[in-house]
Amino acid sequence: MQLSFCLLNRINILFIIIIVMNKIKYIICDLDDTLLKKDKTISPKTVEVFKKAKEQGFMLVFNTSRSMQNSMQYIELLKPTYGIYNGGCQIVDENCKDLFVSMVSKEQTKEITKYLNTICDKISVQTHDQFLASDKEYKNQNAIWTDFTDGYEGEAFKILCHSMDHDNIERIAKENNLEFQNYLNRGWHRLSTPGATKWNGVLRFLNVVGGKPEECSCFGDDFGDMEMIEKSGCGVAMANSQPEVLAMAPNITVTNEEDGVAVFIEKNFLK
Repeated sequence: MQLSFCLLNRINILFIIIIVMNKIKYIICDLDDTLLKKDKTISPKTVEVFKKAKEQGFMLVFNTSRSMQNSMQYIELLKPTYGIYNGGCQIVDENCKDLFVSMVSKEQTKEITKYLNTICDKISVQTHDQFLASDKEYKNQNAIWTDFTDGYEGEAFKILCHSMDHDNIERIAKENNLEFQNYLNRGWHRLSTPGATKWNGVLRFLNVVGGKPEECSCFGDDFGDMEMIEKSGCGVAMANSQPEVLAMAPNITVTNEEDGVAVFIEKNFLK
């Protein structure tokens, strides 16, 4: 009797999983350490799996803290149906046309960057078209060296800074009513408009396309991905994720080096 009950319970769980998987329409992926390998490339296997997924009617959505400009090589390679960039501050269609934009005002950006310049060893600002950085040695993202002594007066998707003074920077964010996120081993901090998170980016995207959270499968690895992994219809963490992410993830796939996103999609979604 007990054996029969256990078997029935397992069958019910399997049936629920099948129902959930069959509802998925949107495959939403973080980029760094999720879709991308350590060398920042996307494997031929992943390209092929995403091609098949799109042919079978799935919509591919990038959801990254990167800017759209800094994601362009991956956009050109995988041709996502939509993109959520700058940690939820920008949503674009397949032609990279803005559907939603939320930026810190130029007055706030100037005041905050001027102050951060006195307490942080590195500052960066992502504008709509440029990436500005105080580190002259930083060559990625086509960074433009900028002296933030007097602050930067212009709208910003996000203000980034490096400092171990975590509490002080979080205080600045609260005083200015800005979203605060900590990442990359907690040394880097991001300030952006209120509510600018990856999950809120997903909700705004769904509002645009008329979709539902249960129709989404979200993949990620870091602290900023936790909410979308937890609240989407099928949340998946990479095996290389932060320990806190692994602890809460309903599903775990293999690492980014092993094409974890493609492996999960091929096994669970493709016909």
